[in-house]
Amino acid sequence: MIKLFPSVILKTVKGIKFYGGAIMAHIITDACIACGACQPECPVNCISEGAIYEIDQDQCIDCGACSSVCPTGAAQPEA
Repeated sequence: MIKLFPSVILKTVKGIKFYGGAIMAHIITDACIACGACQPECPVNCISEGAIYEIDQDQCIDCGACSSVCPTGAAQPEA
């Protein structure tokens, strides 16, 4: 899902400003092994635990913190 916003600050998380524009949420694929590495890295706490972890795409700010720590590459930008 692509969300379009005007070029204004959407939110500030841990001192990082996120500006408007096209934001594409991240997803977690079936490659997830439920190790939990991604969850504490999310600055907006939009990752929930389950059989595989899930990202709330309405809350995701597309920072990529989850994908940078995922050992299987399951967390990735939505295509």
